Amino acid sequence: MAGGEVKLISLVKKFGEFTAVDGIDLEMPGGEFFSMLGPSGCGKTTTLRMIAGFEQPTEGEILLDGENMAYTPPHRRNVNTVFQSYALFPHMTVWDNVAFGLRRQKTPKHDVRSRVDEALGMVQMDRFAKRKPSQLSGGQQQRVALAA
Repeated sequence: MAGGEVKLISLVKKFGEFTAVDGIDLEMPGGEFFSMLGPSGCGKTTTLRMIAGFEQPTEGEILLDGENMAYTPPHRRNVNTVFQSYALFPHMTVWDNVAFGLRRQKTPKHDVRSRVDEALGMVQMDRFAKRKPSQLSGGQQQRVALAA
């Protein structure tokens, strides 16, 4: 898997007179883990929502692998979001939860199989592939959500 670079250039988000994000410049190389820390209300969630496409910036650019996606809808971005409530389907196995998005994108079956197996391996959840979310700890559920 190549790519995954995220670059924010002079990113601003205003809600009326309130400025939630004020000109952030940031580079996140592909394949790296990145953490944003800060006090409540400093714009972390708003920034993540703009990267995912759930909010549009007032100004600035969001480059995903060099392409400005600032005004591209969420379903047209190759970005995943892990919400604090993991949003796993309780009636599906771990494997099927991870495969869900790929199947919705009509990914060929052999690609789904290999990509789900690879993702579960990356988060060390491959041995739990046949379990349901209720049979996992909170941390394990979070890792499944990351794999998805």
